[in-house]
Amino acid sequence: MRYFIAFFLGCIAITTQAQNIRYSYVARPDSVLNILVSQRQGLYKQWAQNQQERNAFFGGQSKKDLRNIITTLEQILNKDNEILTELNRMKQAEVTELRRKNSDVSKRVNSYLDESGALMEENKQLRSQAERNRKRVEALENQSNYPFQITICLLIASWVLFFFLRRKKSTAEPQRNSDLR
Repeated sequence: MRYFIAFFLGCIAITTQAQNIRYSYVARPDSVLNILVSQRQGLYKQWAQNQQERNAFFGGQSKKDLRNIITTLEQILNKDNEILTELNRMKQAEVTELRRKNSDVSKRVNSYLDESGALMEENKQLRSQAERNRKRVEALENQSNYPFQITICLLIASWVLFFFLRRKKSTAEPQRNSDLR
């Protein structure tokens, strides 16, 4: 039972959505254009019937038959003019709608371009800030190496001094030993 109800509601939803779709120059069944076209078809059938009538004395068309044909043709022409007027109205409505949509799209594009420009500017700022931070880190790394470098230099200097003094002492001791003898 649930599946039936779900299927039924789905069909109703699809039908409702399908009715809302508007195709260009395709009218709904209850539109003015369809009514005018069906009226023109009726007039065309009437004209075809008038063409078939032969009410003259010798089996030809009488003046009345010809007047009916002309009247029907005039009505067909008038109906054609009404159809063209309706088509022009529909075209104008569609052009107006397209212009409105174009305007909306243009506004959105401009909005996106503004946002994009702001994001690009923010991106530049973030890149420059990242570069400054990278340079600061390098400077701090170099500064943190200074005490290590100074310590190494002092250690080397103390070893050199130690070996120099020891050598001097070792060269001075043999002279002292020879002086003492």
